[in-house]
Amino acid sequence: MCRLEILFRNDPFSRDSLQRLDQLETAIQQIAAKTPGTNVLISGPTASVRDLKLVTDNDRVVVSSLVVLVVYLVLVLLLRATGLSLYLVMSVCFSYIVTIGATYVTVRALSTGDFPGLDWNIPMFQFTILVAIGEDYNIFLMTRVREEQKRHGAIKGIQVALHETGKIISSCGLIMAGTFAALMSGTLAGMQQMGFALAFGLMLDTFVVRTILVPAWLVLTDGRHSSNQDSAYNLKITGGKTEPRRLLQLPWLSCLNDVIDQAAALFDVA
Repeated sequence: MCRLEILFRNDPFSRDSLQRLDQLETAIQQIAAKTPGTNVLISGPTASVRDLKLVTDNDRVVVSSLVVLVVYLVLVLLLRATGLSLYLVMSVCFSYIVTIGATYVTVRALSTGDFPGLDWNIPMFQFTILVAIGEDYNIFLMTRVREEQKRHGAIKGIQVALHETGKIISSCGLIMAGTFAALMSGTLAGMQQMGFALAFGLMLDTFVVRTILVPAWLVLTDGRHSSNQDSAYNLKITGGKTEPRRLLQLPWLSCLNDVIDQAAALFDVA
C-alpha cells in the first residue's frame, strides 16, 4: 500500500482545485492501470466537496424535472389549457434563470479575492421555492381572470382581474421578499446568497412576470378568439367609477396602463 499526501496551493474548495483533482486522479489511474489489481482511493476536503457536487448536481436535475412535471400537470388539471399551463411554467423558469444570473453577478462583484461560486444548495432550493410560490400566484391570478372574463369578456376581464388582484399579489410578494431578505443579515456566505436570491426572485416574479408577462400573453392569445373591439379604450377603475381613456391600438399595451395604476395605488402615488 502506498499513501500520497498532496496539498494544493489554491483554496481546496475552489473550482480550480476541483478541476486539478480530476486531472490528478486521471493521471494516477493511468499509471495504476499498468499494474493489475491496483486500486486508487482519494480522500480529503477537496475530494469530499467534489463528491458532494456530483451528488447535488444529479439530485438537482431529478428534483427540478419532477417539480416542473408535477406543477405542469396540476396547472393542466386546474386550468384545462395545456398551452397556457406550459407558458406559466416557462415564465417561472425564466424568472429562476434571471435570478440565478443576477445573484451570481452581484455576489461576484461584491466578493473580495477568489470567487469560488455560489453555494451548492442555492440552485436547487431557489428553483423549488420560486416555482412553488410563482405558481401559487399564477393560479390565484388565473382563477380571477376566468371569473372576470365571464362577466366582462376576454380582454376587459383580464384588465379587471389584474386590477383587482394586483394589490394582493404585490403585497404578498413584498412581504415574502422582505422576509427572505432578512437572511442577508447573517454571517454565513451561503445564507446571504440565499437571502438575496430569494428576495430578488420574488420581486422579479411579482412585478415583472405576474403583472406584465402573464397578462400580456393572455391578452395576445385571448384577443385572437375575441370579437371585442374595445382594445382602443381602457377603462380606468378608480373608487368604483370608470373613466374611459384613449390608448394605443395594440391590446397588450393597454395592460401596461393597469400595471402603472396598480403601482400607483399600492404606493399611494397620485
